[in-house]
Amino acid sequence: MKNAIYQKKLFRVHQFLSDVPIRTLERIDLPGGKLGLTIQELGNIVGFGGEEEVNIGPVTKALFDLRGLIGRIFHWDEVPDLIKQHTYLPHLSPEDRRRSVVEPGKPAGISRILYQFENEMLGEIINRTVHCFWVLAMERAATGYVLWVAVYVKKINWFTPIYMALITPMLKWIIYPAMFRSIKRRWEQHFPSQTGMRYLPKHRHP
Repeated sequence: MKNAIYQKKLFRVHQFLSDVPIRTLERIDLPGGKLGLTIQELGNIVGFGGEEEVNIGPVTKALFDLRGLIGRIFHWDEVPDLIKQHTYLPHLSPEDRRRSVVEPGKPAGISRILYQFENEMLGEIINRTVHCFWVLAMERAATGYVLWVAVYVKKINWFTPIYMALITPMLKWIIYPAMFRSIKRRWEQHFPSQTGMRYLPKHRHP
């Protein structure tokens, strides 16, 4: 049901990644806020792209650190040739490039931002284990905003299915829940007294 609703939204990612299977999808309701938020502003508030990162907790941080250590040992992440070969940057249309408020390909941690529109952001991660895309997309709701967080995974070599099978339990039960809780917590800290979208104008009928 959640995926069917998501697929009906007018987000560019549905067409752009039509050949890539979706792996994870989460809908996060964010009550309150202010009128006219962009995805960049929302990301700054909840920890994507702001001065402070998402607070993922000590256990999740330890898992990320372990993954980073293993990646350095096996040289998983320094892959300029793979990036050049597999990146979806060439798939961007002239309209995508015109609409993006950041330069396509802009580095963001271990990701590159393929595009960033007013209400939607698509990032890409390429390494020796996986070709991954993550999406933040937002829409107004009656009581505030809805944030859609989606992860798409494309096989990059024979190891991708093995790698995903190994890390999926940790992602599903530890990492993603910690990230989503942090998003809601930071939003509530930023808009502590709001239970509805008080700054959104009501629809008026003629």
